[in-house]
Amino acid sequence: MRRIFAVLLLTPLLANCSDSVTPIAPSGRVLASEGSLQSAPSPTVMVFGNPDAGTDYPAGSHDQSLHGKDRVIPGTVVISAGEKVNFQVHRGHRVAIYNDGTRPEDIKVGSGPTVADPTNRLGVQPAPNTYSYTFTKPGRYLVICVVTRHFVVANMYGWVIVR
Repeated sequence: MRRIFAVLLLTPLLANCSDSVTPIAPSGRVLASEGSLQSAPSPTVMVFGNPDAGTDYPAGSHDQSLHGKDRVIPGTVVISAGEKVNFQVHRGHRVAIYNDGTRPEDIKVGSGPTVADPTNRLGVQPAPNTYSYTFTKPGRYLVICVVTRHFVVANMYGWVIVR
């Protein structure tokens, strides 16, 4: 009886997971059917912030919505050297890019409202809403939200892998 009940509960979930009709937007490079890499639509976009996630309660006062709202989507993109990444930045976030090999634990956070560590930093978003950066050398680049709470509490960072 328990097994039948479990199968009845899981069947709709499994059906949704294997839905081959729902399109998934690629980011960066995607694997072609022959096993080779093909380019995704250019330019590659990373979104900082997900304002439609979670509840309307202030962050930290009711639930853990900040973990849904304060996200980099997708968390990793793969591009070729010389390609550009466009960062779409929602209100309340700001992008910083760190050099190849920099890890989140290498960033010195400090006690201020924003992360101001210049070590290995390649760029910081100067104006609201958008920021673009062309990656010229292969490597694994760290991109973070410089709002201290977002970076430290919500782990708001991602990766640009350049081949």
